[in-house]
Amino acid sequence: MFSKIKKIAVLGGAGLIGSYLAEHLVSKGHKVVVIDDFSKGKKGNLSTIKEKIEIRYIDLENKKNLHKAFSDCKIFFHLASRAYGIGYSKSNHSKIFLHNEKITDNLISALLKIKIDYFQCVSSSCVYDDDGPDLIKEEIEPIGIPEKANLGYGWGKRLLEKKMIKISKLLKFPLSIVRPFNIYSERYNWMGNNSQAIPMLVKKVMESNNKLEIWGSGKQRRNYLHAKDCAEIMYKIFETKYVKSPINIGYEKTLSLKELAIKICKLANKSPRLIFNTNKPEGRFVKSSDPQLLNKIIFGYKPSIEINEGLLKMIVWYKKNFKQN
Repeated sequence: MFSKIKKIAVLGGAGLIGSYLAEHLVSKGHKVVVIDDFSKGKKGNLSTIKEKIEIRYIDLENKKNLHKAFSDCKIFFHLASRAYGIGYSKSNHSKIFLHNEKITDNLISALLKIKIDYFQCVSSSCVYDDDGPDLIKEEIEPIGIPEKANLGYGWGKRLLEKKMIKISKLLKFPLSIVRPFNIYSERYNWMGNNSQAIPMLVKKVMESNNKLEIWGSGKQRRNYLHAKDCAEIMYKIFETKYVKSPINIGYEKTLSLKELAIKICKLANKSPRLIFNTNKPEGRFVKSSDPQLLNKIIFGYKPSIEINEGLLKMIVWYKKNFKQN
């Protein structure tokens, strides 16, 4: 077990997953420093712990004296990046890639100047290519072209992994790499038409009357995991000090986008006619994770928020953030 006296830096700690991780770290007695530029993260996500953490407003794209921002921290969780829905990604691959690359390179330059006891690097399931098996195992080396619908993000995360592996060997610190699959929660910061699948679909359902447009065939399938469970899994990986290989954070069970839409409609008491727009991108057809390695590392852990409960939370999220028709 790592000493709880040492400060833990959560980069992107006001975001979708990072805020839950910061909460969980605080509940375990750790000293937490949240580092965020609040371009996507929200201060409100930290409201329950704001008196128990230190918040530092840091733009990781600004390299100047970056190492001083967290030179007093010894343990790092790196979640800082910008991920959007496929509607934005399809036209902005280069922009997304260059942004994430700049963050990676600036961060590594800063890490060269400080002492690190542990680093957990958050990658993505987008590093895997579209032509691989539906059930993805970590032993599948990400080669070829990353997931085409999120190409820029996938390339950025692949290079992040490779660079962090090299720097961890050079500086001799333990490195865990995690690859979350489709993560959602009611702490999502709405990004308009650039938003991700579940918040976009919830908003469409809540504002639907007679028709509901779904991007793609509706047959595309995903495994969905609530961000609170993702954060708790990340903490358990930290506890075990597992560093042998990247770890998928996801499970085998999937829902089609059509099934997801129907669930949201039932929970929201809506009954629009579903219209499938096959001219819109839908991404990889099936994306699910083989949980064997994950279950071995975090033996006995079961996600606490099942999909219906999570979607009900998303409906509440909508009601808090948007005016009702």
